[in-house]
Amino acid sequence: MNERIKALALQAGDDLNKFAELIMEDCVACCEVVLQATIDARDGARDDEFDYLYGREDSARLCRVAIQKHFEVEK
Repeated sequence: MNERIKALALQAGDDLNKFAELIMEDCVACCEVVLQATIDARDGARDDEFDYLYGREDSARLCRVAIQKHFEVEK
């Protein structure tokens, strides 16, 4: 088992709902990291890269929303 998953399992104890919530939060946090990285990169982008970077930003947002919807989380 992945070390991060083990840590989340220990944190949740016997509460499966808490364990699932912690996994979902980690997934969303990953999307947030990607989103911030693309925003930071866009700020220094050349014109020919601009559309591509916006595409990655949109993908990161979509990733976040898809995970939230998949787990039926309202944010």
